[in-house]
Amino acid sequence: MGDALRLFRNENGLCHNEREARWWIIRADPVVFPLPNFAWRRRAIDAHDVHHLLTGYPCTVEGELLIAAWEFGAGRYPHWGATLFCGPLVLAGLLYRPRSTLAAWRRGRRSRSLYRHVDLDRLGDLPLAAARALVAPGGPHPPVLYG
Repeated sequence: MGDALRLFRNENGLCHNEREARWWIIRADPVVFPLPNFAWRRRAIDAHDVHHLLTGYPCTVEGELLIAAWEFGAGRYPHWGATLFCGPLVLAGLLYRPRSTLAAWRRGRRSRSLYRHVDLDRLGDLPLAAARALVAPGGPHPPVLYG
């Protein structure tokens, strides 16, 4: 799965050292927002990117709204800053794409977040299908976008 994550980050223009970066960029064409890379985000970003990879939600504005809803359903990152940041994304998703956002949340309820349950370093050694089975055992899996 490690190779699939590297490919995912390359194809989406994401940096490979998100945990060390002092700033991160939100791109909502044509606007670009640089934001401080808070400690809670540095701890959460690898699992968040793996969630994208395993769920199939893209790195687009819509995809971020959906992955936020999925993460709230599956188990959000346990920090108040993450809740303050992601909560409005879920609300925006409910306004912009209510059915898709609710479906992502429901799908999350049948899944398991990586924020508390899995050692990401060990997960990186697994084949993509095995990693998906850990996150959503027995559930429908998205089309393979990476790997």
